[in-house]
Order: sequence, then C-alpha cells, then structure tokens
Amino acid sequence: MRVLLICLILIACGGCSALKSRYAMDDPVYADKYAEGAAKFDLLGKAKQALDARHAKGLGGTYLSGGAQYQASASDPFAGIEWGVESYPNSWTTGRVSLAATVGDNEGRIGVDLGARVQTPTRIAPFAGVGMFFGTRPHHTDPAEMDGIDNDDDGLIDEFGEYEWDFDNWLVSIYPEVGAHVWLNGSWRLTAYARYLFTTEGRGHDDWLLGGQLTVFHR
Repeated sequence: MRVLLICLILIACGGCSALKSRYAMDDPVYADKYAEGAAKFDLLGKAKQALDARHAKGLGGTYLSGGAQYQASASDPFAGIEWGVESYPNSWTTGRVSLAATVGDNEGRIGVDLGARVQTPTRIAPFAGVGMFFGTRPHHTDPAEMDGIDNDDDGLIDEFGEYEWDFDNWLVSIYPEVGAHVWLNGSWRLTAYARYLFTTEGRGHDDWLLGGQLTVFHR
C-alpha cells in the first residue's frame, strides 16, 4: 500500500515516468541538491525529488492574474486582472504587491493590492493568506447625453446612453484567501485562489473573487 501511494504521488507530481521526477533542474539550487538523482528503484528518493520545492527560498518574480469577482448586489460578475511582483523570503511564505483592476455592472475598481501567503514547501502547495486592496471605484453617475462632452472617450458626443464617470469614490477591501500552487518547473508556477473581500462600503458590497495566477521566478 505504501509503495502504491508513492507511485501515485510520483505520477501526479513528477509525470508519468518516475525517471523524470527531477522537475526543477532549471533552478541552480534544486539542480545542485539533486544533481545525481535517486537510484532507479529508490521510490522514496524519487518521491522527495518530485515533491520538494524548498528551492523557492530567495526567488522573486513577476505574475499575471485574472479572475471573476462576484458581488451580491450585482447582476453579473466583474472581470478582474492583476499585474505584480511576488517573492519568497523563505520556502513557505510569500509576499506580493500588484496593480489590480476590475470592471463590470456599470462600474469598476482600480488600485493597489498587497498580500502575504503561507504554504507548504512542496511542488503542489496548498496555502492560506491575507491581503488588502486600496483604490478607487469609478462608476456611472448622472446621464450625460446633452452636455456637449465625449464623457466615455469613444469619439462620439452626446450619444444615447452616455454617462459621466465619478472617480472620487475611494475603496478599501481586506480579505482572507485560500488556494494552491503547482510548480511546472523550477521557475514557472501556476496558482488558483479564492478570496472573500470585506469592503468599507458595507456587507452588501462584499465580493467573492475566484482567480488564477501565472508567475515566472528568477534569482
């Protein structure tokens, strides 16, 4: 039973062939640690190679993230995107900062997102984290169909359905999040996450944000 479990782990984390369990040889720290590799029938050794992500300590990188933000008071989800940087001060924690924006339901959000996560130092790494978004919530105000101004910057003046945009509404959100990372190799990492955003506008404006992230790391 133990051997079967090890084999399943190797298939999930190291590919169909146990001989390819050294997934992160493009990283110098990982490559130095596993330069010789485990013996052909050393299943425990191969499992360790396939799961170990302690090479992440000291890595920094750039990421792109996107997702859907669900608000109880909105009829449709918002589309969101983030571009930022993330770093590993050690193998089991990360910190990040990004520019973030969402748009939908006649309003949007744009600002700065900060966060920290705690995860296992493994190739497939579940995590929990906290974060904060600070920015503005641009939204439609009064109709502007007869003011002689191109309010929505589409090249047309006073067309039907034109609105003014208000950028003066500041917003702060604090959120917990859970998710999981998957290392593709020693540099590229995929992430899936779920966040619940508590906003300063009251519980009726709280959101669920479900998203994915692709990060490339370097030393």
